[in-house]
Amino acid sequence: MKENKKSVILFAGTTEGRLLAEYLQELNQPFVICVATRYARDLLEDICRPDHAGCMEIRQGRLDVTEMEQMFDELRPELVIDATHPYAAEVSENIRRACTAFPHILFIRCLRRESGAWDNPVIRVPDVRAAVQWLAGQGGNILVTTGVKELSAFCSLPDYRKRIYARVLPSVESVDMCRTLGYEGRHIIAMQGPFSMEMNLALLREFKCRFLVTKDGGKAGGMEEKLEASRAAGVRTLLIDRPKSAGGISLEDVKKQIKEWMEHER
Repeated sequence: MKENKKSVILFAGTTEGRLLAEYLQELNQPFVICVATRYARDLLEDICRPDHAGCMEIRQGRLDVTEMEQMFDELRPELVIDATHPYAAEVSENIRRACTAFPHILFIRCLRRESGAWDNPVIRVPDVRAAVQWLAGQGGNILVTTGVKELSAFCSLPDYRKRIYARVLPSVESVDMCRTLGYEGRHIIAMQGPFSMEMNLALLREFKCRFLVTKDGGKAGGMEEKLEASRAAGVRTLLIDRPKSAGGISLEDVKKQIKEWMEHER
């Protein structure tokens, strides 16, 4: 049986992205990883090594549709996997659109499962803007765990420099952006998650927070631990709904499709 040498492009930057990269490596399947930031690249460097047969290259940078199409034209992949964050709606749409220009490409979207129902109630809001509007009528400190890209929206809150504690990735870019927006010192919590219930609880208590703002990162994103901590701390949780998407399949189903694709292409 002839070994499959057709290439794969994996858009990563999440836990699922790394797990899929490791899976492709195990299968000796040639692939290129695409990530947006240097920090995401650093977390995957150990996968792309000369002694590994699968990963050929890690490419870093944010791409628009045209740039993705140019990359597809250059690399000629047969399979493109979108394992970006469930809230990265624009990126996912760009990947999907770029794939449509190449009818031979099989496109798969890996979508992290939502957390579902919880014991403690949450305040659901459609987006970050709605969360800020709700918080505008409230007083007290806020732990924001939505990521650095959404932090600018919270700058409209009164005394935001004193009230907001922003938990972001420990990268130079993230910290610099926080400072540009006016966040300083203890109000910048640069840490790599996911976090335990105890760590979340310690932060909520340390900064005397009344509110937690989060996205539904599912089990891989430590969603249950956040909610357990908010309940124990007696804070109210604002949950930003996931953007409407064209759907996707679970990590395990993606792995099955990869294996089936490889068997079919041999």
